[in-house]
Amino acid sequence: PYNDLTQLAMSDDRVLEHILNPSAPVSANLAKIENDPAPTSQQEVEAKQYEVAAVNLAEAGKYDDSLAEFNKAIDVAPNLASLYNNRAQLFRLQGRNEEALSDIETALRLSGGKGKTAMQAYSQRGLMEMLNKNEEAARLDFERSAELGGKFAACQAAKLNPYAKMCNQMLEKAMQELQ
Repeated sequence: PYNDLTQLAMSDDRVLEHILNPSAPVSANLAKIENDPAPTSQQEVEAKQYEVAAVNLAEAGKYDDSLAEFNKAIDVAPNLASLYNNRAQLFRLQGRNEEALSDIETALRLSGGKGKTAMQAYSQRGLMEMLNKNEEAARLDFERSAELGGKFAACQAAKLNPYAKMCNQMLEKAMQELQ
């Protein structure tokens, strides 16, 4: 009985911490991020080199050159999920949201919804859902990303949790009344 009460008290502390600080990830529930499989062919190695170049070009603001490199990478190894996920990020930077969403869907399909690429793709799609004011779909994507180890996604999912919102509103009101 004592151990049960101790465990209950520890659980209550975690629940209270989550209510008081809903944007903090619940670290006990975060999975370790599973890396994507390493390239297994010369084509995949070559595609990864194009991908690195494309990311660097995008970070330098050279979006057209970056897109050309991503397209070369996809031509060489069309089954690498990360290529589509990263190109989706470029499309988002360019305001090409429909193309970004298409690439995100492809990345999720190719990754099987597992690994680092899927974690990132779910977060990207969640952000896009937030832009479209679809909080429920965003929350679900952030939760999927968090299940794969995404800390950012865990914070976003907690912020969108309707119970956490309600508890925070009640707590805020109580704190105002005490002042």
